[in-house]
Amino acid sequence: MMPLLVGFEITYLPFVEINKNDDIYIISPYAQVKGDISRAFAYISLCEIEMNSGHLSSLPPQAIVRKVADWTAFLVDISSPEWEDVIKKEIEFLRSKGFENVFVDTADNVEILGNLLPEKRELIHSKGVSLIRMIKKSIPGNMIINRGFGIYDDIKNDICGVFIESLFYKKEDLGWTERTDMDMDTNTEWLLDKVEMLRRDKKMILAVDYAPMSEDKKLEFKKKAKRLGISWKWAREDLQ
Repeated sequence: MMPLLVGFEITYLPFVEINKNDDIYIISPYAQVKGDISRAFAYISLCEIEMNSGHLSSLPPQAIVRKVADWTAFLVDISSPEWEDVIKKEIEFLRSKGFENVFVDTADNVEILGNLLPEKRELIHSKGVSLIRMIKKSIPGNMIINRGFGIYDDIKNDICGVFIESLFYKKEDLGWTERTDMDMDTNTEWLLDKVEMLRRDKKMILAVDYAPMSEDKKLEFKKKAKRLGISWKWAREDLQ
């Protein structure tokens, strides 16, 4: 069982050296890894495919829902049978590289897809759950998901932790805005409720913020996060 508070690194650089400074590393599946690969969590996307992916040609046009804003990827209808085949190929690739743990990104998109394709909402939800369980069965080590609260109740026994982006800052049209106790909006209250739920369930909580900030601010947030039971760090938005 993994500790609830850990040191972690998240990077998608092509070369990653796993040293003693951090407990776990979330990395690209294509990275060249030096060090203890058992501490690496390999990236896999639940609901998106990169525009330059070799698997893109295997998906029929109707499986592509739309381009992802500000990212070189497409949102995929995960209920498409061809998408399950893509995930299976990704799993086999991770296994061939020796990865024991996985980081499942874009899990929040299950809810987005349900809203975009309401006639398929239940099917998409169940498919998201079944794909995560398929990944877990094939790579039975530890699994962390990026948010994914819409399917959390169905897969909480399959995961060891949840990753949260933009914990202390939120990005709006005019840029980054700090979430403060004096300015609690509905989204912030909802997020803190989810954090409390994860603590009750004894899940590891990892969080990052990308907003530019001073070193003193980073230290303040790291201490605040620790009081909340969260492992937090600042990261560049491109994760390089």
